[in-house]
Amino acid sequence: MFLNIGDHNLHVALYGSDRNPTLVLLHSLGTSHAVWQRQVRALRDQHFIIAPDFRGHGLSDLSCTPVTIEALADDVVSALTMLGVNAFHLAGISIGGLVAQCVAATLTDQVRSLTLLDSNIVSLAPQMWKDRATKVRGEGLAAIEEAVLSRWTTEEGRTTPEGRGLAVMLRRTPSEGYAAGCDALAVADCRHHAARLTMPVTVAVGEQDEATPPAAARALAEAITGARFEIIPGAAHIPLFEKADAVNTILQRSAGGT
Repeated sequence: MFLNIGDHNLHVALYGSDRNPTLVLLHSLGTSHAVWQRQVRALRDQHFIIAPDFRGHGLSDLSCTPVTIEALADDVVSALTMLGVNAFHLAGISIGGLVAQCVAATLTDQVRSLTLLDSNIVSLAPQMWKDRATKVRGEGLAAIEEAVLSRWTTEEGRTTPEGRGLAVMLRRTPSEGYAAGCDALAVADCRHHAARLTMPVTVAVGEQDEATPPAAARALAEAITGARFEIIPGAAHIPLFEKADAVNTILQRSAGGT
């Protein structure tokens, strides 16, 4: 479905029956809600799944204003309000994990569990993200495609049908949509939200993740009181396809309650 939120037309994918517990899934930079399809297939019978496309990604409009983690979180909060969702489980990967932290800090009493995959709590390389935004705006996504894809999956995973599908997701992301996400990542800082994340929290990261190294994910977990931390063996930055069973198990455990 499409929702008019502020100056933006946002696409939100819905799966399953709204009589079931709600699970909100937030995608990574340069992909779309479709990156969660293995999780949707496994969980849609037990959950009502809401998977928005961030501004400038998937079927959502490009942003009319500068993009920040807070702006993306406000879009999610507005979408959930418009859909009448009062309680939900929340999961995000990469930039989606940062947005999820902000959403959870805003709707603390409504979030039943929070799962953060291959994410961090504060920008790991502000200047790199600024430089990448400039490069993408000047030369297009093709200029960074190889560097990005080499971190998303293992070398073996790149040649699978799903690995090739990830490449298509990246190529179909508007350059400005990706660059605006880089702008957000350059100044991302969720450290002030950590104290409000009092719901059950799981932080998981791919063993081979070079984009968000396990040390950064562990620092995120350590900043949140009581957070569970785990490594996904043999996984890179986007384990949602290659290690779908492991990710599904994490989500099923986290979102098992109502």
